[in-house]
Amino acid sequence: MEDGQPSKRRRRSRKVLSDRKFECTFEGCGKSYSRAEHLSRHALNHTPKQIYRCDFPNCYRSFVRQDLCARHRERHSTSGSQLQKRDQFENDSKTSPSSSPAITLPEYFVGSEEPKSVSTYPLTTGVESEMPVPQYSDFPAVLDQPDNLIDLDSMSYPIFGGETYNRSPFAMADDFAAWLFKPVLYERAPYSNDNFCAVIPQHPMSVTSILDSGAPPAIISEEKRQELLVLMSSRFNEAAYAAGAKRKDTLLDGDLTDDRHVLSLRMMQTYIGSYWYHFHAQLPILHQPTFVADRTPNLLLLAIIAIGAVTLDKIHGHAATEAAAELASFIAWHLRWEIFMDADFRPPARLWVFQSLLLLEVYEKLFSTRALHERAHIHHDTTLTLMRRGSSLIGSSSFDTPESKEEDESWSTWIKAEATRRVAFAAFVLDSTHATMFGHSAKMVAHELRLPLPCDEALWAATSAAEVARVQSSLQSHGVRPIMFLDGLKRTLNGQPVRTNAFGRIILMSGLLSVCWHLNQRDLQITSLGVGQTLGGRDKWRTSLLRAFDNWRRDFDEALGPSTSESRNVLHGLAHMGSHVDIVDLQVYAGAGRLMGRSITARDHRAAREKTERWATKASARDATFYALKFLSVCFLDPTTQPGEYAARDDYLLNRPWVMYFAALVVWTYGFALDGPLRPPPILATVADREHDMQTFLHRVGEIQEPNELEAMTGRNGCLGLLMILRDSFAKPRWELLGEAARLLDSCITKLQS
Repeated sequence: MEDGQPSKRRRRSRKVLSDRKFECTFEGCGKSYSRAEHLSRHALNHTPKQIYRCDFPNCYRSFVRQDLCARHRERHSTSGSQLQKRDQFENDSKTSPSSSPAITLPEYFVGSEEPKSVSTYPLTTGVESEMPVPQYSDFPAVLDQPDNLIDLDSMSYPIFGGETYNRSPFAMADDFAAWLFKPVLYERAPYSNDNFCAVIPQHPMSVTSILDSGAPPAIISEEKRQELLVLMSSRFNEAAYAAGAKRKDTLLDGDLTDDRHVLSLRMMQTYIGSYWYHFHAQLPILHQPTFVADRTPNLLLLAIIAIGAVTLDKIHGHAATEAAAELASFIAWHLRWEIFMDADFRPPARLWVFQSLLLLEVYEKLFSTRALHERAHIHHDTTLTLMRRGSSLIGSSSFDTPESKEEDESWSTWIKAEATRRVAFAAFVLDSTHATMFGHSAKMVAHELRLPLPCDEALWAATSAAEVARVQSSLQSHGVRPIMFLDGLKRTLNGQPVRTNAFGRIILMSGLLSVCWHLNQRDLQITSLGVGQTLGGRDKWRTSLLRAFDNWRRDFDEALGPSTSESRNVLHGLAHMGSHVDIVDLQVYAGAGRLMGRSITARDHRAAREKTERWATKASARDATFYALKFLSVCFLDPTTQPGEYAARDDYLLNRPWVMYFAALVVWTYGFALDGPLRPPPILATVADREHDMQTFLHRVGEIQEPNELEAMTGRNGCLGLLMILRDSFAKPRWELLGEAARLLDSCITKLQS
């Protein structure tokens, strides 16, 4: 108290709190900052990495940062009432210069002049806005003191308001599609950001609204094993388990210390090792260099064990692989409910929750029973909704590591951010590939993912913070910069190379599949409503996408070599087949009695027969069959393998057995719809007879150079041996859906022989 008046608490200056100074080394500048990120943004004024220009008519402003350019664009569409308010403010400021301190723009824009005050830049009313944009002022007002500079990156808010607010992010906007297919008129630097994300506002329910994560990775201690055993014995409620499956007391029976027991310490370590050996590289969402089983959340570790158990190598013997598969099914059945009940499940959920849910979904969809497959399909939306209801995801560069006193702490933060981005991408990969493979509805759209593609593999595989720093330095010195997913997608559509790793290329193909699915759905709606086409009609965008599939394959081979990833064959074949025909139609035509939880009626069969037999006469059928034959030839004509040796139960490559089934349905449908049953059918009593018949057919029909050659070819229905080989390889699967596939192929065989 002073003179009877309460004393005023002075605000402590940031300068008092930190003696660290980050000085600009540019000649003649001399400015200094208390935070490194402020210095890095200031440095853009001297050496901008990219210039962002306003594309509004008669506006020539340019900036060195994307977010500032985006905010400037918003001025052009500011409403009239806001213009009046700002004009009034500017007039008041001019007539009362002493009423407030001078307000200046931040220094992050390009120009020959010094920064001017806001009031010296006239506002121009533009045409009415690509959807609602946030109605913020051009820039946040800041005092002209570097230490009080507001972090502008934190001001990028999602749009929650607006009269035209649409709660569904699941439709592809026409303006996004127009941007995506717009030709690139000049060759840009390979790693620049095309900045579409600044033009189309991000939806508040987009999946990018998530964020929360020593010893060899297979090592698990006896103490950790006991934790898992107690969890399973006490929490996995037997009453909820599937009828007919192996019971809990059977799995927990016997001598659990015996190395041969399904729950022994040795076998648990084997399952974890199997996960890293057979599965991790296909969906690399866990950080292997810092993975420690004993420090992994129990539910995530059980998801890893389930995947590893169901992919156990056949060298362990039939009894061991069957017991491990039973254990995996038991774990998966109960695991989902345990995750749902965990305190970390509610938004914003922790990173390990998303990792667990995605691994569980892969197991349920691709390695388990029909019941679990259907359950995964139902709860796929649950995972996406949980992601969308989280906090904002870091969208910064993979090279950017936050300032920290401890190097390892900084590395840990970077790992968590990169792993979270990979989780979002993994959800997208499952969404788009499963929509094409199974006929499910796609629930994500490409423009949700405003993220850089996964970081360089050398960074992800680094085993220490020091190694990360060395790799970062090397990459930056060679001009390697992260590329945004949407920019990579557009480059792929335009036939331009994209520098990324194998997972990044899988993500790009998933993007193409997603775009194809959504445009197909849009065109179906347009056709049913009888209104005009956009984007030049179906043929134009389809031609661009088909070309992009081949661009993707070529870029993959040139960058990583033709033998580095067999998954490229699977995805390339799936993309070409899935863009021309729906697998559901093929299955109904082949005689399926039940699909996606409902019975197929006689009316369904008639409609599918009429639709499919019309399709078989079109160019799209020849294209689909051409690529199906190419894919099957790669699988079965490899001189290093014998066709009779292939067993789907021992194929650990995600999606390949099912895409082989898809391809066989395409080939059979095309031949049977056009040429009917075989007259007379060959007698293929032995495996050798079937292999010879298959190889003869694939060599004759599979070596054509272009799809239209199929039109004049005879014997297009001669695929009996091929169907028999595949049916037999699917007959004893670990995955129940492949057993269903074997029975449907048997129906196709019967039709050919009738």
